Amino acid sequence: MNLSKLLVLGTLLLGSQVHAEQYWQPDNRPPRFCLQNFNAYGPVYASGLEERTERMTGFLQALPKCDVVHLQEVWNESHINKIEKNLRHQYSMTTPNRDSRIGVMSLFMGDIKGKETVNFTVNNEGGVMDSVRDALNVKKAFHVVRAGFFGIDEDFFFMNTHLHPSSSSVRITQILDLLRWRLENPQLKLLLSGDFNADVDSLERKLVMLTLGMHDSMEEFLGGYPKGYCTYCAGNPLGWLLSDHTFDYIFFSNVGESATTLKAIEGQVNMRGTPRKPWSDHYGVRVNFSVEPAKSALTSEQTEARRIEAIETLAVAAHILKKEKGEEFRLYLKALEELSAQLKARSGKFNAYFESYR
Repeated sequence: MNLSKLLVLGTLLLGSQVHAEQYWQPDNRPPRFCLQNFNAYGPVYASGLEERTERMTGFLQALPKCDVVHLQEVWNESHINKIEKNLRHQYSMTTPNRDSRIGVMSLFMGDIKGKETVNFTVNNEGGVMDSVRDALNVKKAFHVVRAGFFGIDEDFFFMNTHLHPSSSSVRITQILDLLRWRLENPQLKLLLSGDFNADVDSLERKLVMLTLGMHDSMEEFLGGYPKGYCTYCAGNPLGWLLSDHTFDYIFFSNVGESATTLKAIEGQVNMRGTPRKPWSDHYGVRVNFSVEPAKSALTSEQTEARRIEAIETLAVAAHILKKEKGEEFRLYLKALEELSAQLKARSGKFNAYFESYR
């Protein structure tokens, strides 16, 4: 073998060795997972559902896949069947809508270790659309899955929900239902996503974040919501509103027994389709999380500032419920007053949970 051939062979062997060393180099980054939220717009009056579902599921099969997908407005049996057929090789699925018409569906690439569905106590305000929902036995609810992922040494609670579309009073009661569940199940970090029908500056969003101890993942990743941000946008031909709104969120709570911290490291509004052929009247929200090894904490001054803000927010929510005539609202008004009293006295189960925020 001549000298030139030996040099070429040596170069190839050296290159392959360097490539192998790079390939086997350990990834020292914290473990990661992804959550995708999407209102799939599947009521009986929605047009183009089959085509939109094909496009949606085609996107969810593409790389990079998301570990968890939360869907809302998956109402019809045929809609559920189509999603299951197209995605069954990639995801394990929970379909509570088969048992009760609540319209949510959750998909996991990890291990599903438990699940629970809870109907909201107050589901309507008596309007025309609520009468239609009652006739069709349509309910609002939340669905919780306990899941774990390969390479992550803790489980998480994933909560998927869809709040009332028009009544702030009803949404307040529904958020208190979420809180009631969380106070009974504080041991794991909680990721909560869905269609909240409430804008960024709404009382309801503030109530979710302050009472359930939540971070807004997109707000933290973006450093605040920029002008023009929306998930329910006026330019969407499937939409019903003439102005831009943000209704869809992915929240997370670091409260739990594990001494780690969730961090939103990447986020985007996606699943838009094309301007003439959107996939839904909503756009999707996708966030990548890392599980950081350090446990975060607030200073006493930060906790007290949150306490003052929470007491003020609970007072505004109580003022709204006081205007309602239904007896069902009285129970929630009493609950708001009790939560506020615990914060002021710095005692009780809710206060202990509130002070665990990090």
